[in-house]
Amino acid sequence: MVDRRTFLTDPDDVHDFNRRPLRDPAVVRAWCAPLLSQAWAAMRAGDSMPMAGSTRWEALNDDDPRKLAAVLHAALAHLEESTPRFIAARLAHELAAEHRDEVATQKETAADLSAAMSSAGALNRYLPFCTLAARRTTYATPPLTADEIRHRAHRSWGLSDTSTTPRKAAA
Repeated sequence: MVDRRTFLTDPDDVHDFNRRPLRDPAVVRAWCAPLLSQAWAAMRAGDSMPMAGSTRWEALNDDDPRKLAAVLHAALAHLEESTPRFIAARLAHELAAEHRDEVATQKETAADLSAAMSSAGALNRYLPFCTLAARRTTYATPPLTADEIRHRAHRSWGLSDTSTTPRKAAA
């Protein structure tokens, strides 16, 4: 017998994510189907199935098929809610709701901040980046020479740009 290494792509191998569930709601549903059909047949027109534990359910006789059907509905709902697919769907729904709330909060905060900065006059002095980028592409500036760069640097550093500025002699 050759011992082989299993891979995740092997369809004949069983892994945690593709094994049969420990409890299968479909099997329970199939077993409950005849009992539930008896309960539906026993109901009158316009009547509804009572919820298990409610006062209407408690008022039914113990041999009434609707009483058993109400308990079976609750059990099936519990089984269905505990399946991995249902849990994943519920988690995805909760995460999506939290994400929507977070995005709404961020939008409100950004709008409030923008309004506060505009009312304080903070945005009047500065142009948006898109405007600056458009101006840069519209107005081409000629390249600077080395002397012009040196002259602008001296001016920005607060140095006098004259021939009287002492220079260190090269050693």
